[in-house]
Amino acid sequence: MNIRNLLRTTFGALLLIGCFLSVEQSVSAEPADNCMKLKGNFTDENAGPGQTAGQITKAGILNGSTQRVFNSGALPTPDPTTVSFTGDYTVTTNRGVLKTHDVYIFDFATGLAAAIHRIDPNASTGIFAGATGVLYDNAKSTGPATVGGDITGQICFPK
Repeated sequence: MNIRNLLRTTFGALLLIGCFLSVEQSVSAEPADNCMKLKGNFTDENAGPGQTAGQITKAGILNGSTQRVFNSGALPTPDPTTVSFTGDYTVTTNRGVLKTHDVYIFDFATGLAAAIHRIDPNASTGIFAGATGVLYDNAKSTGPATVGGDITGQICFPK
């Protein structure tokens, strides 16, 4: 084999390796999952017995109107001023409706509350259809019938 053929073969091999590496690199540049971290603020007002209505802001795709429906009575905890209960949360955005099933804890003495919102992939619509994940909120009573706080978490979209 002469030097010219050796150079062509080497150049061709390097070109093929470069192509394979660039394909592999673009695939690995995609996220391993299709998840998005979220962070925002919310306010809720009493909307009748066992429910609230409000808004989420500063949360990107989660900005929208909200409704909480509490579907269990208050259950006692070891702390005499704190109760737990369950509910469902609906966030209506211009890109779909996100529905969750929730567990809440509320301290009457301090007015502090927290919630875990598990996303329902079957009940959500629009871009949220099929999505999974968990949202968390921390809240404080801001008046006799109002609550405000922050919401964080992660939504994983179907591929």
